[in-house]
Amino acid sequence: MESERIVNEAMKVYQYEIDVGHSKSGSNHVIIIKSLKVRSDDLANAIQEIQAALRAFNDLGGCPDCK
Repeated sequence: MESERIVNEAMKVYQYEIDVGHSKSGSNHVIIIKSLKVRSDDLANAIQEIQAALRAFNDLGGCPDCK
């Protein structure tokens, strides 16, 4: 039963996928977005979701120069 739940959870498709990493900007180390995916059938909605995700990332301190 537990193994079936783990398999189902691993196969779940999420609406959002974000891949972050570290990079060097001059002498500073910064967190960068390597990729951001939003799955939607509606392009206008997908763009709004991407903008919201980027704002949330910045609010967490992700990109100090991107305010």
